[in-house]
Amino acid sequence: MSKSKVNAVNVRTTPLSSLKRKGKVIASPMSGLNMQFSSWINDAIPEVLWSLLAITGLSRENALSSFRRILVNVRQNKSALDTRRLEHSRLAELEQPVFNALFADECANSDFATALSPLLLLPSLPDRKHWETLLPAPDVASWSRLAETVARTFDHQSQEATDCRWLKITTVAALGKLHMPVAMSERAREYDEYPNRGDMKSVRPSIRALEMSLRPGVGDEKRTSWMDEFWSECWDSTDCLMANPDDEATRADHRAFFEQVKSLYEAVVDHFLMTIEQTGIDAKHDACFGLVCYILQLLFFCLKSTVGQALPGRIALRSAVECYITLAYLVHHDSETVWLQYRNYGAGQSKLAFLKRIDQDEVPSFISTELLEELANQDAWMEFQDIKLGAWADKNLRSMAQEAGEKAFYDRYYDALSGYVHGNWSAISHSGFGLCLNPLHRFHRIPLPPRLLIDDAVPDLIKIGNLSVDKLAHMYPPFKPRLRRNEP
Repeated sequence: MSKSKVNAVNVRTTPLSSLKRKGKVIASPMSGLNMQFSSWINDAIPEVLWSLLAITGLSRENALSSFRRILVNVRQNKSALDTRRLEHSRLAELEQPVFNALFADECANSDFATALSPLLLLPSLPDRKHWETLLPAPDVASWSRLAETVARTFDHQSQEATDCRWLKITTVAALGKLHMPVAMSERAREYDEYPNRGDMKSVRPSIRALEMSLRPGVGDEKRTSWMDEFWSECWDSTDCLMANPDDEATRADHRAFFEQVKSLYEAVVDHFLMTIEQTGIDAKHDACFGLVCYILQLLFFCLKSTVGQALPGRIALRSAVECYITLAYLVHHDSETVWLQYRNYGAGQSKLAFLKRIDQDEVPSFISTELLEELANQDAWMEFQDIKLGAWADKNLRSMAQEAGEKAFYDRYYDALSGYVHGNWSAISHSGFGLCLNPLHRFHRIPLPPRLLIDDAVPDLIKIGNLSVDKLAHMYPPFKPRLRRNEP
């Protein structure tokens, strides 16, 4: 099994073949459901923070024991609580004696109280005045403990997060607001005796699914300002921890490969001179050799200064992919009309750029007006040259690849690479940003300086270089030089 297929086995997502297409949209498997979205990170973590601090600050056994004792207190104070759950915004509505009835006994335990003391770091905590009467002042390590708590519960499927989500649903049950049919009596017992009854591979997901229905913003529950204030206070009070995701990148040494690429390029030029039959316009011969030389030039310059391991390497690889598919399409049809169509389209684009340029006061520096005029007039006076708008073959690259039998090649490269050319967010995110490792900043992204990337585009350019030479050899045999996959 290939490495890619091995990796795909462990991916928890719906395969592409099972997704349905609606016009130009490949719909997600959830798109047909009428859902209300909620976020564990943005909405739930701030509201159940006290329980998260307990589950991460104590042993799991002790924390769950504390939760069970608090649930007993909930049952004993149902009338005072009414529909209020053990969430900070709702606990703030309680009178101090009721709050104490819920938490005072547990907070008398110094370990429990110390674990929850980071709550007092947060000025906007809705029920802060209640906790101030029961908890010690936070110490110098409290921000670190708060950060560790968020880190360990950031994943909504983590054991610690699931334990606190269990507390939420059992609190609703203790208030008499959760009713389950007789057919689910066993599941109800599994919740009562959690985590000591039932198959946790089934119980844990059911807890998480049920807890989502109890989130603020879902049903009658409303979001509160505290959910945003918590993250704002964490941002204001702590610093970013910049991380370079490519910190372990090692500089690829392609120096020994320069001569091999240079030799192949020279061999292609020699083969051009050996196969040229006349000095007039030969659209097929020029395009075939020109596209191969273009791809080899992209490879050659990606060998320099580790360009292949930087953003320009991805852009060069994307260009090489399009050049190869274009060559494969041309070779597949091998029609004089199609070869000329490709050539004339390029001349027409140069004419279009020239005509636009002469009307502009400010012109770009990468190409001169004189060069554009020369390119437009290369085969015929531009006054006789049509300008074709749209794709040169009246097909997109995917259709061209499909016709040429290169759809698998297209699928391997096109989607991921095109973002780097078009500036799609995924490419911008990858090349320009790194994660802030501060969990209290929600692991947000922050810009990084230009950097060396772990993955190198050069091996892919080598493959494409050889593939393009294969096409050249097919059209103008024999031609045997190739690039070796393993550098000397």
